[in-house]
Amino acid sequence: MKRQMAWVLTAVLAAVAAGAEDPAQALARGKLEADLGRHDVAAEAFASVARAPGATVEQRWEALVRLGVARRDAGDTRGSADAYEEAFRTYGKDPEALRFLLLAAGSALPGRERWEEVWPRVVLDVDRRVPDRPVVRVTWPEVPISLCPCSGTLVDLDFEDGDLQDVFRLFADISGLNVVVHPGTQGRVTYRAAKKPWDEVLDRLLAPNGLVARLDGNVVEIGPPRRFGEKRSFTGAAISFEYKNKDLIETLRETAAHGGASVEVPEGVMGRVTFMLKDVPWDQAFDLLVRLNGLAWTRTGDVIRVAPARRAPSS
Repeated sequence: MKRQMAWVLTAVLAAVAAGAEDPAQALARGKLEADLGRHDVAAEAFASVARAPGATVEQRWEALVRLGVARRDAGDTRGSADAYEEAFRTYGKDPEALRFLLLAAGSALPGRERWEEVWPRVVLDVDRRVPDRPVVRVTWPEVPISLCPCSGTLVDLDFEDGDLQDVFRLFADISGLNVVVHPGTQGRVTYRAAKKPWDEVLDRLLAPNGLVARLDGNVVEIGPPRRFGEKRSFTGAAISFEYKNKDLIETLRETAAHGGASVEVPEGVMGRVTFMLKDVPWDQAFDLLVRLNGLAWTRTGDVIRVAPARRAPSS
């Protein structure tokens, strides 16, 4: 009983103090209350700043985003989604406000160069098909919305302007899968995750950089969406290999030989291959080798014909 009375008195005093606070004081108090785990009290402080006539624009958008976080942490999913949506609608044309909002909403951010290119086209909206459990979605340009099952091993991750190549090596270790990255795939990312499925985390890391991942058997393929094409079915016997700076045509013929096929390659096709796969159907390995080198292939009987891929015109 004494504890309850003490809490009520604290809340009353906080409310009285709020009336005399300027926006900066109320914002600081809200942060302190959030750190102490008093999320409802923090939400009241942030809401007062977001509506305060004397608050600066920066104070208002910070308070509105923090209000979304406080409501989320208090278990108010709808209130949190409403605050995020209002923040985007009101301040989404301010790049710094948008960065702050996206991080709070659980999105990753790309490096500065990529950010400057794409931020005006980033969209945050709320899926309210289940009214009591709205879902906040962030859509990045040139990347389809992911609907992955996201059931992988839970991971903790903290990257501050990290190199995506380090991310790819990390996920190869975490997942135990073959991680295959298209040539030229690069970028930087800022993201923090706690106890999230690794496949969900990977998806969120890639999207801000215009990249996607596709899981096919025990292979995770990563690159721009336009590089994937239609998904094929593979039935060949599993093989493992590690090629280091090996001739491309020799590599293709050696891989096709596992399926009893020969390879016809037109003049002008050349290159070197550094590539490793483990326990992958030979025809899937062949497909990856071909596509990652900008080629396409067809098979008639035991003959595989390779040719430069036809690229769709840029829009």
